[in-house]
Amino acid sequence: MEKEHEQTDNLFDHVISVYTQDQAIDDGILVPVGRLNTGQQVVFTRNLFETGGYEDLEKRLDLIQTGIAMLNKSDSEDSPYMRLRVIEKGQIWVIADGNGLTFLKPEDY
Repeated sequence: MEKEHEQTDNLFDHVISVYTQDQAIDDGILVPVGRLNTGQQVVFTRNLFETGGYEDLEKRLDLIQTGIAMLNKSDSEDSPYMRLRVIEKGQIWVIADGNGLTFLKPEDY
């Protein structure tokens, strides 16, 4: 059991490449739409934002509220690093990863 814990502690020791959220925003892959009370950023993938009609503020806020409510319920698959919820099967996911929330289509993952 101790060895499994050691491997988890060293999960990010040998990083080959890093692509940050800020880089993805600069590249237009992610669209920043706001911040949580914690200061963490809320982003949508460009694909979801444009094809889902989330330019509409009311529609966007409804989705964000739904995602937050789902993330507030624990799940056995949650890890210390990430929580993922399926908001609409095959259509919309939300991921909480410590940087904030990312709303996306499954194919954007």
